[in-house]
Amino acid sequence: MSTHIEHFDLSGKNAVVVAANKPAGNALADALEEADANVSRVDSRPAAEIADAVRKAADDLGGIDILASAPDLFLAKPIAKITPEDLGNVMMGNFASQFSACQAAVERMLAQGTGGNIVLVTSVLGERGLPNTSIYSAAHGAVQNFIRALAQEIAPHGISVNGIALGWMSWMEDRLNPSDPDAGRAVRFTIAKRAGEPEDIGPMAVWLAGSGVGYVTGQTFQLDGGLTEHL
Repeated sequence: MSTHIEHFDLSGKNAVVVAANKPAGNALADALEEADANVSRVDSRPAAEIADAVRKAADDLGGIDILASAPDLFLAKPIAKITPEDLGNVMMGNFASQFSACQAAVERMLAQGTGGNIVLVTSVLGERGLPNTSIYSAAHGAVQNFIRALAQEIAPHGISVNGIALGWMSWMEDRLNPSDPDAGRAVRFTIAKRAGEPEDIGPMAVWLAGSGVGYVTGQTFQLDGGLTEHL
């Protein structure tokens, strides 16, 4: 297959973006719109409400070809201080939200019989840990293994699912203190020597959402400025 600009043209495609009110989700929605997709933006909400929101958005669009989802609920605590409520909230906010969005989107895509593309935003901490991020890392690890397993289930139906794992991004200053010896590694060890910006997400998201993704599925791509080369 030769390379054509058409692979990055999403004209006529219907896209539902979950957590579009968050920086990463807003970046996904903006990029898909720039590629001429019809985009329905779904704000962050409890995991139990996401499936219905995705179904409604798909119905309003007249179908769904693309799901892009970027919920994110951060928590940093020593393990001794983590409560059962913390555990439930972080797993629901990060993993269960992604699961519910995918469940609803796949249901609609299978009914349409025309395939589709799913893009899930996750964190590099799903693969590499930092102190005091045990349940956050576990939740994103679940997302990344979910991508691997779901890809095997839905690939025969022409549906791809891939992930974008974010490293240190510009809007994360409220969660990592660069003066902390451990958390500061996320800043110091970024090869690009800068934080990621929302617009860094768009090009990869459009590729994963379009025909150019081709033979690629079940993968999580690190968008981290080289951070995980050190962590």
